[in-house]
Amino acid sequence: MRKQVRFIRQIFILCSLFAVLFSYAMFQGGFVSWFLFYSFLPFGFYSLAIAIYPFHRASVRRMIYQRRYHAGDSLTATVEVRFPFWFPFVAMTIRESHVSTLNVAQTKATIPFIWKKTFSYTYQLRELPRGEHVFTAIRLTATDFFGLMEKDSIHLVDETIIVYPRYVDMSYRKVRHYFEQGIAASSFLLHRDMTMAIGVREYALGDRFSLVHWKASARKLQLMTKEFEERQRDDLVVVLDRTPTSLFEELVMFAASFLRAAIQHGVQTGFVSVGSDRVIFPVRNGEPHLQQIFYHLATVICDSQESFARVISAEKANWPSTAAFCYITSYLSEEMALALSKVPGRGNKGTVFLIKEDLTREERNSLEILRRKGVHVAVISPRNITTLRKGRDG
Repeated sequence: MRKQVRFIRQIFILCSLFAVLFSYAMFQGGFVSWFLFYSFLPFGFYSLAIAIYPFHRASVRRMIYQRRYHAGDSLTATVEVRFPFWFPFVAMTIRESHVSTLNVAQTKATIPFIWKKTFSYTYQLRELPRGEHVFTAIRLTATDFFGLMEKDSIHLVDETIIVYPRYVDMSYRKVRHYFEQGIAASSFLLHRDMTMAIGVREYALGDRFSLVHWKASARKLQLMTKEFEERQRDDLVVVLDRTPTSLFEELVMFAASFLRAAIQHGVQTGFVSVGSDRVIFPVRNGEPHLQQIFYHLATVICDSQESFARVISAEKANWPSTAAFCYITSYLSEEMALALSKVPGRGNKGTVFLIKEDLTREERNSLEILRRKGVHVAVISPRNITTLRKGRDG
């Protein structure tokens, strides 16, 4: 409605100018008055032509060259516009409609003097934030020489991109280092003992090709995988703290890096994420399992209304006693320390990864409680996460 009112107002102003200049020429007479009237005619008719031009028939498409990114990457997109017939536009403004999760102000551009029926514009979005981002529409705005007439056209062009959390490559040695730098060495290993094969089985999705038994596969005419004796069968379960915190992006980044390292090294890994929703990934292995977890980490937010200590107590009862727990948090409360210290059993009470720069007095007291109860704690500075990479960032 507002758009129609603006359009009618512009038409009224344009027609009024025609009428005023014509009246001035008729009553005043002379060369100057008629010169003004005839000089305005081309510009006035040009403005009227823009008003009646069928913008809704224009064909607009957005070309995004990939759909999956990692936080901090740059996105390059090209907008191609094809008009129904040629028209000499003096200026055309192209911009993306509002995307709440992105700063799309970077995409706005005014292109002067478009003399082609088809033209394109390429823009770039830098430092993409983690999340699922939906582009809905592209707005075209044409104007005349004096800005008397401005016509908008909105074209629905839906595109969705996924920005996964940034991760750093951790070697197996670095993963073990995280456990060993805590209060005590971890009570579980992060990979199976593959020195003694005890048999073969059919190949399953997620098995590494290096473990394929080629002779058995040739005999049975199907892929067979070696089975090994597992000296340590504890499952690994990672629990992410989703209580509101300014360090949540660092928590997600560390969780993505740690889970990726564990799964890629053959660890049967589960993942627990409890906030306004409860998302549980059962203990599994393989690339599809990792991709499912990464998709969740791409969209997860810190919206938990329940303390992390209560989440720990509730989730601990849902897993077998042999499962080894890792808790990723940015705040170590006394309530959390008491909840972990009450876990039954002597062997495995879990490992806490505390992503924090400076510890408060309460956190130091909580750390002492966990030390006496045999719970392992690794304090990691947010600035040091990216320095523990094996290669380049993902």
